[in-house]
Amino acid sequence: MNYLDEQEVKKHINILNVAYHLCLEIVEHAGYEYKAICPFCGYNKNSKIPTLSLNAETNKYCCSRCGAGGYSIGLYARMRKLSNQEAYRELLDRECYSQNRVEVKINPINLLADIQLRDKVYRDLLNMLKLEGQHRNYLRSLGLLNSSIEGNLYKTTPKNYVKRRLISHILSKKYNLAGIPGFFQEEDFKWCFSKYRGFFVPVLSDDGLIQGLSIHLDKPFNNTEDIWFSSSNKINGTSSKNYIMKSNITPNTSSVILTDNFILGHLIKDALNLPVISFQNISNSYMILNSIQNTNIRNITFIVRIPNCNNNLDYIINRVFRDLLPLGYNLDCKSITDYNEIFNLDFFDENFNVNNTLKKVA
Repeated sequence: MNYLDEQEVKKHINILNVAYHLCLEIVEHAGYEYKAICPFCGYNKNSKIPTLSLNAETNKYCCSRCGAGGYSIGLYARMRKLSNQEAYRELLDRECYSQNRVEVKINPINLLADIQLRDKVYRDLLNMLKLEGQHRNYLRSLGLLNSSIEGNLYKTTPKNYVKRRLISHILSKKYNLAGIPGFFQEEDFKWCFSKYRGFFVPVLSDDGLIQGLSIHLDKPFNNTEDIWFSSSNKINGTSSKNYIMKSNITPNTSSVILTDNFILGHLIKDALNLPVISFQNISNSYMILNSIQNTNIRNITFIVRIPNCNNNLDYIINRVFRDLLPLGYNLDCKSITDYNEIFNLDFFDENFNVNNTLKKVA
């Protein structure tokens, strides 16, 4: 190949192909301009946007944060610690020469990992944590026994940054954390999870697998005391879904309790042994309706916590009542200001045989 031919080929070392072979995280694009996470300085903490620009027309790159820039060959050479000539020959071998732009798949928000993997990761995470005294005492004050506290796997969220990094590092060596809500990569592309002040509340599926983690906050945030363990809008982060949790429901169940709080759901399940469906932060009635259709459930009692109820609860109650009343369900709604009110024997009507199921120890 003569010099002029070589120069022509170098112009067409496609920077998108180079980005692919370097495993750069391309986040968005508009026209010829692609945005990626800079491999030299990481993610822009302040603006929360990718800072590396890749131009598919000129095959140039430039980072608006650290100033790194040049052509596709130089990018490959710098990342692989090669000379430009070595990089050029290696890229030709990798068939990165192309006169036309290639189609590049933009990385979407990570798809949610399957429940089996989520269950394994979350159980290993919880096994590395402990429940601090203040949270154990709080749960005891609600009426939960130590056996229930241990069985429900409540664990205090770690405040120490180094500990969160270390735990995430250990988990990342064993599992692929992409697709696990709550975990994300930092500027150095090491895994971590955010700091919260509160404790984890595992939310189980019908098969006893951990679907997701709720966090009960020590202090309410945005008018809620319960949030999902999630990492949307983070590098390689994953958004959590809203889940519901069903307990003590059998084919013969005819009456069920609905509550907008998982801890209250655990309390009703463990202390009263009553059928209960718990949810958090859902904005419509579909999940509730879907969970009770094709069952023998006819009587539904909402237990509303005042003033700490779900902000959307009025809407949900109205929507569920509107949807279920025409179907012949018997609906009731009760409010409490303290968890312990559910232990009053006259709190529930005759649909729930509390006298024979009360397990709470004073």
